[in-house]
Amino acid sequence: MTAVLAITIADPETGSTKYRVHQYRQLLAENGLELELVHRRAPLAELQAKLRAADVVINQKCLLGLRLRYEIWRRTDRVLFDFDDAIYTRPGPPHGLLARLRVESRMRYWLRRSRVTVTANEHLAQYARQYARRVEVIPMGLDLGTWSPAERRADGPVTIGWAGAPVNVPLVEGLGPVLAEVQRRHPEVEFRIYSGKRPVLPVPFRHVPWAPGTEPDFTRGLDIGLLPLVDEEHSRGKSPIKCIQYLACGVPVVGNVLGATAEICTSANSIAVGHQPQEWVAALSRLIADRELRRQLGECGREHAESHLCARRNGLMLVELLKELAS
Repeated sequence: MTAVLAITIADPETGSTKYRVHQYRQLLAENGLELELVHRRAPLAELQAKLRAADVVINQKCLLGLRLRYEIWRRTDRVLFDFDDAIYTRPGPPHGLLARLRVESRMRYWLRRSRVTVTANEHLAQYARQYARRVEVIPMGLDLGTWSPAERRADGPVTIGWAGAPVNVPLVEGLGPVLAEVQRRHPEVEFRIYSGKRPVLPVPFRHVPWAPGTEPDFTRGLDIGLLPLVDEEHSRGKSPIKCIQYLACGVPVVGNVLGATAEICTSANSIAVGHQPQEWVAALSRLIADRELRRQLGECGREHAESHLCARRNGLMLVELLKELAS
């Protein structure tokens, strides 16, 4: 077996660490690659021991400093650098000058030094190609057996929902006036929110707290998925996992289609809106009133997921890169 060590930004079941690395562990093992994960903040002695045993190293979007760089490069140059969002910037206010220079310097270092850089979308790949030796795109992927559509009911209220991490709750809270107007026009609509934090909204809604393994059932129970984003470079670099989950479950998306999101949400599976409330209200009202349109968009979304967002398909791309590095 070829030993692959992934130095991760977060815990195995958290965010991009799960979807970029951890979910591929079994697939890699089936192809002769033994994957081990270590958190970037693990004790140095633990990291050193794991590096000694590694044939290939994945740096999962960690902008590591000098000490850890030294520990990696003195043992191997078979390094794959993976990033799935715009880690060269940050959401909200920009970095101060010194912090920006430090982040940009580290980013360029990892792009230039790594044998191969992998991004989640073409938007990030265009940035990486300015500095990297080699860039490959492996889109975000889901287990499409777990994330699958439910049979759509012919009656009952139209369910509009959002799923996201607590840090992103302000995004859905920003839609409060939109949801209030939608409810005024369509009082039969039901709103649902899935998150570890309960948002504050001006409409009645069902809050489903986060719990392991429950998100697919929540998502397939929606008729319309919400995707509010802030128009900034950090958002433009994202391949939002929630919109991938909506599409995989055959749920049409209404949202802000910015940057890399346009590689996932197309006019065939989603309705793109700007940042004016009336655009959101019009799009949601259109879908609420048109069950057939919801069905068409949902089917196209599932087809897109099967063609581009399948974890096994995308994981095999990673397998080939790691085998190439190991050889």
